[in-house]
Amino acid sequence: MFSTSLPLFVPSQPPAQRTIICLGTPRGGTSMVAGAIAGLGVFMGEDLPVNIEDRMFNPDLAGGDGPAFIDQVKCTIARRSAAHAVWGWKYPRAARYLERVYECIPNPHFVAVFRDPIPAALRSARRPDVAQGSISAATHKTIQSRLRMEMENLALVYRLQKPTLMVSFEKAQANPETFLEELAEFVGLPVPRDMSALLRFMEPGTYKDISMLL
Repeated sequence: MFSTSLPLFVPSQPPAQRTIICLGTPRGGTSMVAGAIAGLGVFMGEDLPVNIEDRMFNPDLAGGDGPAFIDQVKCTIARRSAAHAVWGWKYPRAARYLERVYECIPNPHFVAVFRDPIPAALRSARRPDVAQGSISAATHKTIQSRLRMEMENLALVYRLQKPTLMVSFEKAQANPETFLEELAEFVGLPVPRDMSALLRFMEPGTYKDISMLL
């Protein structure tokens, strides 16, 4: 019985080749989860920044998710799939373009991270550019935006009905060892005998360099 996450549409045996895609919301816990995926041995990209977002799958660095970006993603998928039996990437808003590259992805497995939107709303209310009288509007906008993105991810998961692990960020952070066991079962890879580096990576606070896991 899973307690930090909810598996959906999972086959009895993982296919030999599979692609792990981590999505969620910006500043919604996907970096911690993507780091855990990498720490289990899944190739998540080269020269990764601290937020573990591979530039080849990040439309924000490509000027948008237009045709040129989609072609780049398709080429990268083909190249990575030829080099790795199990690999993946993390981009919180991957739902923006996934269905346009979906048919090129070998056995996609989604790790969808859900997080309480209230902390993000509190951060937006504390921003120096938010006037005292507009705090209510700012928090409403933040909560609405987070919930909308999570609903988009939920709709994608049920529309495609591919193996999915729906992760509670709060429960994963509070019970990291349990979460790693659940994530490893979903990904189809063993938990490292020594989890100390992974557990340090998952500790709350600042972003951490993924090199500590590799």
